[in-house]
Amino acid sequence: MRRIVAVIALGAAVVGCSTVDPSPKLKAATSAIDAAKAAGAANFAGSSDLLAQAEKYLATAQGLIKNGNPSAALQQLSLASAAADDAKMKATDLTNQAKIKELDTQIADLKAKLGK
Repeated sequence: MRRIVAVIALGAAVVGCSTVDPSPKLKAATSAIDAAKAAGAANFAGSSDLLAQAEKYLATAQGLIKNGNPSAALQQLSLASAAADDAKMKATDLTNQAKIKELDTQIADLKAKLGK
């Protein structure tokens, strides 16, 4: 019985002392934000709000990391990645919709020129 208690206590101590490395999630969140910017998320109302939220989550996470709370930073980094991914998808969708409208206008112009 004592041996089991000792093993459990040792396991709890090891888990309690383990450090959380937020570096991979920090890099992923930063990359997701960069991808959203590259997709033009800042150019559309709906996606720019999501991009701004992602940047806020990232800033909060960086502050938590500086203050020695990397485990809390992980949640903020996950939120930053998710918001940035949403911003990228929304920007891509809105860009594609704009291209469709432009092509529809070009088709209508060509039809008018051809008399159809």
